[in-house]
Amino acid sequence: MPPKEKLLEKLCRTPAPNNFTVNDLAALMAKCNCVQGSSGRGSGIRYFHTPTGRVLIFDGPHPGKELYRYQVKKVIEFLSAVGELPEGGQAHE
Repeated sequence: MPPKEKLLEKLCRTPAPNNFTVNDLAALMAKCNCVQGSSGRGSGIRYFHTPTGRVLIFDGPHPGKELYRYQVKKVIEFLSAVGELPEGGQAHE
């Protein structure tokens, strides 16, 4: 499992990565104090940030496992909002 810093580097690269997978996301979120849960829908992705109580929810990518650009942006914004993204991490347009 890659270290948190490597996963954040991959997530925040410019342009937004097209190869950040749901497995990469699961590994990163676990290292960012997030617990994976069920969103109540078949392909939904849900993470609960235990220190802040904030929740990230979105539909999972399909048919592939790679996150779409808008999902990458949503993850970056969430991690920034809960203080898990170090200074210098930037969201993609």
